[in-house]
Amino acid sequence: MKKKNPVRRYAGFCVASFIMAMGIALVTNANLGTTPITSLPFALGAIFSLSLGAATFLLNILLVAAQKLLLWKEFSVLHLLQLPAVLMFSVFIDLCMWLTRPLITDVYPLQILLCLVGCAVLGLGVSLEIVSDATVLPGEGVVIAIAYRTRKIFGNIKMLFDLSLVAVAAGLAFAVLHTVVGLREGTVIVAVLTGFCVRFFSRWTRHLTPFFHGRKLIRH
Repeated sequence: MKKKNPVRRYAGFCVASFIMAMGIALVTNANLGTTPITSLPFALGAIFSLSLGAATFLLNILLVAAQKLLLWKEFSVLHLLQLPAVLMFSVFIDLCMWLTRPLITDVYPLQILLCLVGCAVLGLGVSLEIVSDATVLPGEGVVIAIAYRTRKIFGNIKMLFDLSLVAVAAGLAFAVLHTVVGLREGTVIVAVLTGFCVRFFSRWTRHLTPFFHGRKLIRH
């Protein structure tokens, strides 16, 4: 069925991007490690003195290029929509990092609380991104491309991709800075709980389907 209300869908994606960026900022400013998907941008930012948003954007340009290599002739103009999407997302990350800076604390229970809140907010954003169904960020786009080429399950590729980012971030930071940055217990918490948070919030965000797509919600 042809999708309707593209303005609403892209508006929903913009809102979802801001919420996801807020979740990432809350987790990162808890100072217990950043999220797995931002572990490599965090390491690159520390090495090259870049903001988390700037490092995220530069890395994601490479991920779009990787999709071109993977898909080749099947790579279309629609894939390029990921570039303005991730540019906006990167700006949101830096904005949210600034907005949540007053919440930074060295009290460990509060750090854990901030990390958990950030995880929940991130889950809400991801669930809204899914239901808006406008476009995807390059981190998801490259996983989709790999899954398509290898005929493997998306969830398994996504898990391996995130683990690879964490491994590369740890190795690169240790090689250049002689220490590991952005990887702590908070990274593990986010990796474990985000999926549960997405499923939890999807119970409600799926009811927005008629708003975004102009059709009745299919109930199972």
